[in-house]
Amino acid sequence: MPLFASYQERQNYGQNLEPENRILHGAGQDAQGFDAYCRLVGAPLHPALYMTYTGLRNPESTAQWADRLRQNLLEEARPYLLPQIGLGMTRDGSPEEHYEHRVAEGYHDEALEILAKTLKGIGSPAFLRIGYEFNGHWNGYQPESFIAAWKYVVAFLKARKVDFASVWCWAKEGDPDFMKFYPGDEFVDWWGIDLFSTSHLDPKDPFYDEAHKHRKPVMIGESTARFVGTLEGQKSWDQWFRPYFEVLQRQPGIKAFCYINWKWDRFPQWHDWGDCRLQMNPVVAEQYRREISNPIYQHVS
Repeated sequence: MPLFASYQERQNYGQNLEPENRILHGAGQDAQGFDAYCRLVGAPLHPALYMTYTGLRNPESTAQWADRLRQNLLEEARPYLLPQIGLGMTRDGSPEEHYEHRVAEGYHDEALEILAKTLKGIGSPAFLRIGYEFNGHWNGYQPESFIAAWKYVVAFLKARKVDFASVWCWAKEGDPDFMKFYPGDEFVDWWGIDLFSTSHLDPKDPFYDEAHKHRKPVMIGESTARFVGTLEGQKSWDQWFRPYFEVLQRQPGIKAFCYINWKWDRFPQWHDWGDCRLQMNPVVAEQYRREISNPIYQHVS
């Protein structure tokens, strides 16, 4: 049996922050989950991407997030750790409160200015999933206003010379007509997809082919073993993790992935998602470490 699973050679598109022939390894999606994940995988396999989330509705909240981000990156003491930021323009689970149209009209420039100064000040580039899961009914975004907001945010940050890669992140369970939300190749660096249920783990999903046609690398922006978890060891591995890594193996356009290392029942809206913490089962943990030790993965070191 070979030491490592066979991965298709990666496609290289030359987009911003795209690694050559590698897959960036990330985790989160808060400081506690990230730290537990790092302890599990060990120093040589520490993730290169740090997942975090913020919004633009309230400048004070954006400033508080910025302080936490700087503190967390400082505590990690890893100068090459790249933030992978989910930038929301709605309230989670309250689609009627989406405000991307007001972002596009300049009403949230104060929070955008804080974001720009934060990203310039941390000393490393960042990935920015603007309006992530843009097609999800739970967000409420409308195609025309979403595209306008996307272009506005990208132009705002580029005018301030922020070093970032924009990630256009689709949700499998939302509107399947994702292209009606597309801002255009000139405004997008990466495509993204979030993978949760086993039904999402399809290496033949046409989304990947469409990304390739547009010559965009793909980031798995969020993933977790939803409804499966880790507690059943080999059964958990075979049911969720094996097909998950098969997607990465067989899709050469995937250049980054991020795993959410959480016990989800502490959040009422996700109470039935399961315990997806890798450290809770040695069988899953060992096979996971083995998989990401493949040289195709780019860690922080």
